[in-house]
Amino acid sequence: MGASDRDRWNDKWAERGSGTSHGSQLVELVGPHLPPSGRLLDIAGGGSTNSLTFARLGLDVTVCDVSDVGLIQARQRALSEDVIISTIEVDLDTDPVPLGLWDAITVANYLNRALFPALVAELAPGGILAIVIATVTNLERSEKPGRRFLLETSEILGLISPLDVIHHSEEWRSNNRHECHLIAKR
Repeated sequence: MGASDRDRWNDKWAERGSGTSHGSQLVELVGPHLPPSGRLLDIAGGGSTNSLTFARLGLDVTVCDVSDVGLIQARQRALSEDVIISTIEVDLDTDPVPLGLWDAITVANYLNRALFPALVAELAPGGILAIVIATVTNLERSEKPGRRFLLETSEILGLISPLDVIHHSEEWRSNNRHECHLIAKR
């Protein structure tokens, strides 16, 4: 992402004060498919509360994000709720995915197409990959996020090959975003 992206995300999370006030639909999507214990990697999750929910479910959660401000806020939220998570500051445009093998990897509202082969490679046998990312159809109602951050129709299926798809849908969601929801298993 580079310094400008880090600065942009740091400014965003600093302005909001404590990240987002809610998680994405990722928790509801992946919840029934998560193992009762194991290692979960939350990609670009510093500003989200998803990691807290996953830790409460008994998973050993590591959040990676380019924003040190977002990660500080994630640690503060975890401390305030007496939940344990780990954090790693990493620029996934230039740095490798934190090494697994991970029992689950989650990605919400972050698209880096070049990252998917590494995510697939770092999944443990039987591991789950869960994704919630807006599609280009979202541009019909909103100009943000921009096209380069949106999946083309069914594009995700090629990006996560050779994983076995458990669930895949692309439609308008209750949050008024056209999103791809995917659960795949190694």
